[in-house]
Amino acid sequence: MEKVLKKLPAWLLPALILLLGAALRLVFLGAIPAGMHQDESIVAWNAYAMFHEGIDSAGHRFPIYMADWGDGHSPLYVWLTIPLIALNGGHVNSFISRIPQAIVAILTLLAVYDLMRRMFNRRLGLWTMFLLAICPWHVMTSRWGLDVDLAPGFLIFGLYFFVRGLENKKYLLLSALCYGLVLYCYAVMWPVVPAILIVQILYGLYHKKLSIDRYSIGASILLFLLAVPQFLFIMVNSKLIPEICLPFLTIPKMGGYRGGEIAFSFSEMWKNLRTALSLLWHQNTGAPQDILLPWGLYYDIGRVFIVIGVICVVVQTVKILIKKEFSYVFFLFSSLVGGGVNCLIVAAKLHQVDALFIPLLLCEAYGVYTVLEWIRGKKEALSKIFSGVIMAVYLLCLVLFQKDYYTGYQEVADAYLAAGVKECVEYALDTCEETGLRTITVEQGAQWSRLLLFTEVLPSDYLATVEYDPNMYPAPASFEYNGIRINTRINYDFINHESIYIIYYTDVPLLENDYELTQFYDWYVAVPKTALQ
Repeated sequence: MEKVLKKLPAWLLPALILLLGAALRLVFLGAIPAGMHQDESIVAWNAYAMFHEGIDSAGHRFPIYMADWGDGHSPLYVWLTIPLIALNGGHVNSFISRIPQAIVAILTLLAVYDLMRRMFNRRLGLWTMFLLAICPWHVMTSRWGLDVDLAPGFLIFGLYFFVRGLENKKYLLLSALCYGLVLYCYAVMWPVVPAILIVQILYGLYHKKLSIDRYSIGASILLFLLAVPQFLFIMVNSKLIPEICLPFLTIPKMGGYRGGEIAFSFSEMWKNLRTALSLLWHQNTGAPQDILLPWGLYYDIGRVFIVIGVICVVVQTVKILIKKEFSYVFFLFSSLVGGGVNCLIVAAKLHQVDALFIPLLLCEAYGVYTVLEWIRGKKEALSKIFSGVIMAVYLLCLVLFQKDYYTGYQEVADAYLAAGVKECVEYALDTCEETGLRTITVEQGAQWSRLLLFTEVLPSDYLATVEYDPNMYPAPASFEYNGIRINTRINYDFINHESIYIIYYTDVPLLENDYELTQFYDWYVAVPKTALQ
């Protein structure tokens, strides 16, 4: 078998793994999961708003941080989505909004393969690529258009080009670019990037793999320039300087500031670390839409090899530091350091500790490789058997995971991601035109961000017509779309027979007598029967 594999073109196995990974991430991308995460919908609408008018939901012009729930979200996902909206005739949908994440995820497969191939060997590169291609966490997160989920990909891009830059200094510029863009993926990454870079740079300088030259200086300047707007943003939201509004850029004052999420005390860090360890041990966030059980983040077999890999990486790192030797194992360790910092500074739910997950997968692959090499040292034939068995177990887990993902999980996702709300909004708008009704009132659980997206209301129209409830700010109480007033919550004590309602199935008994009901998944459009006569 091995002789056959050696005769195959070198590109064939990576290409097959890439094809598998791409299929797992792209097939039915716009339809599965149905519905949209509420954060996913506001990112998509802000991209739509920026494309058409260059402002976000708060009216900030070309902001470096987008308004949404008050504390905002990072802008890189919006920037990556805008060209796709242009190609789609100025419209956005779930498929368009998920494409950037899927593409970054697929490119990450290539990055981890070439990274591990260059640092160690081709066999380890193939194992890493394969394990990431079938990883439950990575497959699921690749199919959501969430801004935070870009961070793991750009972190690995930064590491990849940094390692390449040790041999060819030109790649340090690309490393600086990728690490700089991480700052625009998720605010929690701001302390993580310096932690990773300090460790990597000091190690490279000590072993004379890095030097002060035009490329390292250029990379430093590039990273600094990318970081400056974020420093100013922190100063603005720490009330040290006023909001910065330029014709081509806004550094906004947010209603809330995510700097408050960062832990500074030892007790908070210890609590966060325990939360992260609990997440990794149980592979469960308590939110059924986040992780599909029993497959978890890495499958049970993956957890075993992660433990082996982390132990091997830490032990070997200690050895090379004591001996003052250079080894690429250190860069696996530096990635774990970044993930560890991430776990200390913020409470882990799932996306909040994204910086940890790919480093753990690199260790998983390293664990698999180490075990197989140990067995190979005993008996090569036995190593081949174990290699086949391990791959077969992983593939069986993948098949069962995909079966559950496309069946039972979808029922859970439909409920949590409000599948049917888009169809309800479209049907209600059409019915308004047919009946002359000018009000749509929507159950609060549908989330106002989805209403903005599914109506494709322009930001200027939204800002001109929005009404806020002081108890809900910055969530709108209502806004207008083409002369139709859309209320974002229902007061069941005051049902208005001049309004169309969008309700969840649990509220059907309240309206079924006087309203004509049309079902979309678990949601219903309720039209006054008097308006249909």
